[in-house]
Amino acid sequence: MTKHLMVAISDLHVGSTVGLTPERFPLDDGGYYSPSRAQLWLLERWNEFWTDVKTAKRGKQLTVVINGDIVEGYGKFRKTQIATSSPESMEYVATELLKPVRKLADKMFFIRGTPSHVKSGAGAEDAVARAVGADKMSRSWSKIEQVFNVGGTRFHFSHHLGSSGGRLPWTRGTGVRSVALRYWANHVERSEIPAEVIVRSHVHIFDDTPSSLPVYCCTTPAWCLANDFALKIGGQNEPLADVGGLLFHIREGEPFALEKKIYTAPLDRDVTV
Repeated sequence: MTKHLMVAISDLHVGSTVGLTPERFPLDDGGYYSPSRAQLWLLERWNEFWTDVKTAKRGKQLTVVINGDIVEGYGKFRKTQIATSSPESMEYVATELLKPVRKLADKMFFIRGTPSHVKSGAGAEDAVARAVGADKMSRSWSKIEQVFNVGGTRFHFSHHLGSSGGRLPWTRGTGVRSVALRYWANHVERSEIPAEVIVRSHVHIFDDTPSSLPVYCCTTPAWCLANDFALKIGGQNEPLADVGGLLFHIREGEPFALEKKIYTAPLDRDVTV
């Protein structure tokens, strides 16, 4: 009986000064962007995560899904906290960061993220998927949504949650519950079989539904830290960002087991006066 490991990650935001970056980020003019201390911590957790995935993979077929927003982009709203103004440089660095992941994975797929970050249509995800040699879905290198059947468990992936609820302490879980029940009801009304697992991203925090619902829905952690916009709208009073990824352990004919890899960023030191 084949054992499977499904890994879901998202929101690398490569090119942001709070996003994932290598120790030397090459710029178009021949220079380099040097990551902050926080970004070096992020890179250490990235390497630690994939070391743990490599260990967990033993005896299993590994499928990796990158669920959108792999680069920061350079839209009209991003004037600060940008390492480079070149989307092509961001895509190149994202490719280099994901090449070792592609070597580790038996299957690798890309879901499209937010157009203002990754461009509309076949944008950054398409370019990076092609560059790393990811697997196609039908004829596409990346798609807005996709169902994956992994060892008999069906996963529905899409980047956007489609619900704004769930970030406040007293409303946590409302967003994913809304998505789960809407998805389930729409399929039942059309006499279609819904996927057992719904995976969304974009909100940069992990959240999930209780086992009492007919389908399971979760949001993925991110691979970036909170930017100045998140702080401007009061994000410091909420979960700023969960860093990490999700591992679904699957044995055919049995319920999946979810392993969360979430890392807590170190707090700034107090200013003593």
